[in-house]
Order: sequence, then structure tokens, then C-alpha cells
Amino acid sequence: MRLLMALLVLMFGVCVQVLAQSGGTPLRVAIAGDAPPYVIDGATSGLEVDIVRQSLPGYALEFVQMGFAETAPALKQGMVQAAVNVMKKKDDGLFYSNDMISFANYAIAKAGAGVKIGSIADLAGKKIVTWQGAPQYFGPEFKKMFGPNGPQRQNLMQAQTARDLVAQFWKMPNAVAVVDMALFKYYSNKMGHTMAQVDLFQVFPLLTDFRVGFRDRKVRDDFNRGLAELCSSGRYKALLKKYDVMQKQDICR
Repeated sequence: MRLLMALLVLMFGVCVQVLAQSGGTPLRVAIAGDAPPYVIDGATSGLEVDIVRQSLPGYALEFVQMGFAETAPALKQGMVQAAVNVMKKKDDGLFYSNDMISFANYAIAKAGAGVKIGSIADLAGKKIVTWQGAPQYFGPEFKKMFGPNGPQRQNLMQAQTARDLVAQFWKMPNAVAVVDMALFKYYSNKMGHTMAQVDLFQVFPLLTDFRVGFRDRKVRDDFNRGLAELCSSGRYKALLKKYDVMQKQDICR
């Protein structure tokens, strides 16, 4: 019994020491795998990482990387206390932040391939490469075509990582990538390609309702206050410049 008590006291002391050294309350945060410029080097940097970290200065964040489609379930199941880039759902018992980021998603085809895309309907019959879980985020028409029971489902490839998505696009002769332009540009440049080699077709709405989900209302409120300060101080705009990301819709409006 004395040994057990001694161990508990020791563990408590270690926890207090770690907390003191970290300078904040521990918070486990689910975030997608590396997807530069948004998540870089094991979630040690990147636009999303910096936004969340700077919006929660009173917390010691531990980012837990997982597949994009796995972050929301991890939050719901209590594996983490927060999850980045989730979409708000009604009456699920969670607490959602204000919009934290917007993405400029395009249909991207190789230049000279003769591909013309003027609407989502024009994607029918084409090999589509996109990210895991994408059909639920690109609107009802895309979901109807490429969802689990959609008539175009067999033409959809959902990549596990951002790097895989871009690599598959360049390997497949007639593929069309559906992805954020900044992410596509980053990996294409790394692979020796340029944006002059592709045609961009803007047929998707901007995804502006990506938020951070929380299990605790107070932490959500702290995040919203921090995000508002990030915007009003000009630091949000500075982060966009740092990571060379152009947003067509200002979340700081």
C-alpha cells in the first residue's frame, strides 16, 4: 500500500512538473497527416498547426496525426479532446469553433490533355483522384455522383495522404485531381512539376465551414477568442503570407 501511494505521489509530481514546463493545460488534438503547407513535418509546423497553436496560448498541445476521415470519429469517441478541420453537425454533443480556414479546391487536369470541365457534371467518366472522405465535402451533386452508391464511384480514387494524391495524378495519364490548389502546388513542385503543366477548373464551392471541434465548451470559447485576436492583430494574415497560401474568402471578416 505504501509503495502504491509512493508511486502515485511520484506520478502526480511528474505530471505537475511536465505541466509547469509546458506552460499550459494539456490538450490532445487530432489532425490529418502531413499535407503541406497546412500540416508539415509530423504536425510540428504548417498553417493549420500554427493557427491552432497560436489561438490556444494557454494550452500545451499534443497533435495526434491520423487519416483525414478519422479525426471526427476520434473526437466523438473521446480519443482526443479536439479535432482540426471537422464540419459542424447538429446535436452531437460537441462544441465547434468559428470557421478557421478556407480551401481553394479545383478540378485539375494536365495541360494539353484536352479536358474541359465547366461543371461538376463534366467529371462523369473521368478518373478522379482526391483525398480520403472527399465525397461528403464537395456538395450534394459530387456526393450523389461519387458517394458509396453513386454511378461514378468506380472512377474515384481516394488517396491516403496528400503526397500520394499528387503522385497518383502525375502517374495516371488522364487523371483529374480534386484538391486544394496550395497543397497540389507544394507537392507538384517537390516532384519536379510546375503549375504551367496543368489546367485549373473552379467548379467547387469554397469550403469555408471547416472548424475545430472540441469536447469542452470552455476550450472552444478560448479558441474562438484566440482566433479573433489572431485576426485583429494581423497575425492570421501574416501566417497566410508565411506559408504562401491565398484564400479567396476571408475568415477574419
